[in-house]
Amino acid sequence: MDYQGEQEMELEALQAILMDDLQELDDGVPQGWDPPGPVYRILLSPKLEDDEVQADIPVQAELVFAHTPTYPETSPLLRARGVSALSDADVATLQATLDKEVEANLGMAMIYTMVSVAQEWVNEKALQAAAPSTDPALLLRKEQEAEEARRAALRAHGTPVTPETFLAWQEAFAAERALSSTAITEGVHAGAAQRLSGKKYFQMQESKHLQVEEEPSGSDEEGWDVPLERQGGAGDEDVDFDEEESSDDELLLEELAAGRGVQ
Repeated sequence: MDYQGEQEMELEALQAILMDDLQELDDGVPQGWDPPGPVYRILLSPKLEDDEVQADIPVQAELVFAHTPTYPETSPLLRARGVSALSDADVATLQATLDKEVEANLGMAMIYTMVSVAQEWVNEKALQAAAPSTDPALLLRKEQEAEEARRAALRAHGTPVTPETFLAWQEAFAAERALSSTAITEGVHAGAAQRLSGKKYFQMQESKHLQVEEEPSGSDEEGWDVPLERQGGAGDEDVDFDEEESSDDELLLEELAAGRGVQ
């Protein structure tokens, strides 16, 4: 078998099909490789609709390969690597899938077959990533990561000022000032309503003064109200009568006594 001829024809076919997705690798050759010819890299992105790349889904992998001297009768050098949104466990699963396909296709050109298998695997992984999750913990973690990313962007660049954000800020500022002005006005009116005019103040003070003078002082016995049992009966001596009225009463009694003596 013309190994060199087989390998050259396969590379021409891959270049025609993959075009810019097929790139010769200068740096990053997997450790332990010592191929006789160039090493190539094929980038694999999700293609879910009409064979169009889904740029909004971050899942990406790459396939690194090189021909061995006796390829295709022997296995090519083939390595799967994650580019984005793939864990080490994901990459190991993809590598195991490719290794099985290599064993099944020995003796024929197989690189394009490996590309197709890897592309299908990436598409399935992208579908899983795009499907809405029902795990509350995962949803919460995604929300926290998104919020942290938003805050980091604000810390790095600040809040961008656009006509929309400026108008929103202006409306909020005007509303806040109007609310503060209303509160101050209401406070002034309330204070004015509670304050007394000078005339009312002096009238109130005069009323308090009169009440103090009219109120009796001392004990209940010296109070303003005299109990009924102490009016006109026993204990009249305790009542403070006017001295002039007492003298008139005594003269009247003397005259009555004198009149009775005459008869």
